[in-house]
Amino acid sequence: MSGIVLHQYAESPFSEKVRSILGYKGVSYQSVEIPMIMPRPDTMPLTGGYRKTPVMQIGADVYCDTAIICRVIDEIYPENTIYPEEHLGMINTVAHWTDTFLFKVCVAIAFQPKAAATNPLFQDESAMSAFMADRAEFSKGSSELGMPFETAEPHFIGHLNQLDQQLSVGGPFLFGDKPSIADFSTYHNVWFIYTREALRDYFSPFEHLMAWYEKMLSFGHGNVEMIAGSEALAQASASEPEEIMDAAFLDNFQAGQLVSVMPIDYGFQPVIGELLAAGMDEIAVARNDDQVGRIVVHFPRTGFQVVE
Repeated sequence: MSGIVLHQYAESPFSEKVRSILGYKGVSYQSVEIPMIMPRPDTMPLTGGYRKTPVMQIGADVYCDTAIICRVIDEIYPENTIYPEEHLGMINTVAHWTDTFLFKVCVAIAFQPKAAATNPLFQDESAMSAFMADRAEFSKGSSELGMPFETAEPHFIGHLNQLDQQLSVGGPFLFGDKPSIADFSTYHNVWFIYTREALRDYFSPFEHLMAWYEKMLSFGHGNVEMIAGSEALAQASASEPEEIMDAAFLDNFQAGQLVSVMPIDYGFQPVIGELLAAGMDEIAVARNDDQVGRIVVHFPRTGFQVVE
């Protein structure tokens, strides 16, 4: 089996989530630094249009959304699992909530005027205009990333307080002595805000949360080799997708149907392909691309929709 290639950019909080898990697991992998905004000529042949970051590639199999990326990493490297069976329902629920609602809160916090004034991106008028236009196109048709700062701030501070209280009486991590996917999903939101120096005062009252954050930060990013996007495309072209065993189909779909897959919250750029699986946990479609040949694109079931 080919190795992991993570397509990401440094400032992406969801990329940091995956990088941290790879660090915790001590994984050696390759990474492609992609542009923050479109165009992404070395990514689109792999995803078929999916725009969220990061994307994980293993040969000619491409995984979209951290919900499935993290699960696949844990399956490949099962030691110190981040999906303990005794808390599985709870930690997956917490992870989904932090990756959706809490992230929406954090976007409003991160781009408040106080933070924007010191953000290098917003010091360059042309770069700022390009970023804003890109994100407007990305979120077209959705209100999921829109929350007024005045609404977001009390939600953010209240959740920090709850986390601090839990960590003060529980284990060193959210569900015991070892980190779970709930920790990593929470961590990337905290990282997203804490890395903006103008916003660090939010965390001053929360010593237990900051001790937890330092533990999470200490995992690092694993053993990473940076490669060019062209090399990742060459790996895909030279590979064949892994066979999907025991594929399940819900919603009256059948194998081989031509379908579109896209998120249900934002980023409504459909990926069109031949349906290979549409079960309780995974959706997968096969596509043929002029540059890389046959590619299978995998999505988590939760958070995605399949349309004929």
